[in-house]
Amino acid sequence: MYSLLKASTILATVATTWAAECTVDRNTDGSDDTSFILKAFKDCSKDSVITFQQANYSAYTPMSFTDLSNVTIHLEGNLNLPNNITAVQIAINETKNQPSTYATPWFYFSGSDVQLIGSDEEEWGKFHGFGQQWWDIGNRTLRPQLGTFNVTNGLLRGLKVIKPVAWGWNLPGQNIRVENHFVDAQPNNGTRDNTVSFPFNTDGINVSGHNITIDGYYGHNGDDCVSVINGARNVLAQNGFCGFSSHGLSIGSLGRNGAVQTVEDVIFRNWTMEGAVYGARFKSWTGGQGHATNITWEDITVVNVSTAIFITQKYDKGERPPNTNKTSTEISNFTYRNFTGTLATNWSTGWYMYQRPCWNFVEGVDTTQSIILDLYPDTALNLSFLNIDIRPANATANTTVICDPDALTDGEQATLGFECQDGPYVVTEIEDSDGNAALGLMMSKGPCSRWQWAALFL
Repeated sequence: MYSLLKASTILATVATTWAAECTVDRNTDGSDDTSFILKAFKDCSKDSVITFQQANYSAYTPMSFTDLSNVTIHLEGNLNLPNNITAVQIAINETKNQPSTYATPWFYFSGSDVQLIGSDEEEWGKFHGFGQQWWDIGNRTLRPQLGTFNVTNGLLRGLKVIKPVAWGWNLPGQNIRVENHFVDAQPNNGTRDNTVSFPFNTDGINVSGHNITIDGYYGHNGDDCVSVINGARNVLAQNGFCGFSSHGLSIGSLGRNGAVQTVEDVIFRNWTMEGAVYGARFKSWTGGQGHATNITWEDITVVNVSTAIFITQKYDKGERPPNTNKTSTEISNFTYRNFTGTLATNWSTGWYMYQRPCWNFVEGVDTTQSIILDLYPDTALNLSFLNIDIRPANATANTTVICDPDALTDGEQATLGFECQDGPYVVTEIEDSDGNAALGLMMSKGPCSRWQWAALFL
């Protein structure tokens, strides 16, 4: 895992002298400002500073900013997508922007030594997606991803994503740092437990690049808070809060349609997950190939989540399908350390279930599982669970787990840290390589409280 010092050194190499400075002009009648924006990026594509004024810009056309070199962009205003579903669908259908894993981005950045810095003022530095109207009618056709940041040596700092239609930022580049990121993808007409609309696929950040650091995140959304996907390597995501009905800190999904896909060397550290469906999640598809290795989730606080820790190698919807390839994405060296908090309602049934069985259905699930391991046999190695203190919100209920011991690799129980069974959560000794044993329970300093995140970002 590369260090934060290395990342800081990389960013420090961005030049501080500029060949040009461009202030982005705009229309005064609210009409499309795309031509002004593109002109600024054309005139100041190298060794330059681009500044958006403290105003609302109508970014009504998808845009690509390519071949940037040593450019700093100050977003002192806001960038607004069309507040019209049909207009967005037509534009996305026609754009030549390079698609990402899940969708086509509205904004596409590529180049080297690029910094995109949002305003420190609460009113500014925002990307407005006007997603509420999409969620209200359940429209999931021709939805854009907000942005792709495909740069080498990059910085995203202080950006605020407000009501995105769906996916937020995609990071396929390398040597990128994200700081103090804010996401508001919570519907205005409800809460996690009772809402009229649901913000499907509103991933906060998707990571597929190398040497990526996310340091400081506060968000409410209806899908993965941070999703580390195929190709990602050397990723650190730390110091964050995820609320509403987030699907957690996720690896994957991997291996759909038998694909060979990989993720390596990832750390999630110091997060609070409130009201989420999952805290920490791994997801791969039946018949997938490839691997995920050296993944750590540590210092995680969960507040009324459905399941704190979830691993599934059958992300397929419904009953487990036949594994005709006799393969599965292999997982190894997964560490879960210092989890505390409470469980609440499990959403394997409920108001937003749009198919039966539900997309996240696991046989036997209720409101007491702190850990669910949904594995194919002999495909998981060196999984360790240390200091897991997750309790049902109902104080009279006992914490349980779902785990099939027949699916464990030989010797895996000795290093697991709890008894693999469909039943009570029972801490067990963990043996090291020399055969020495210690309980899968340890003390550590917990993560920061929610008010600290609020004070940091709001």
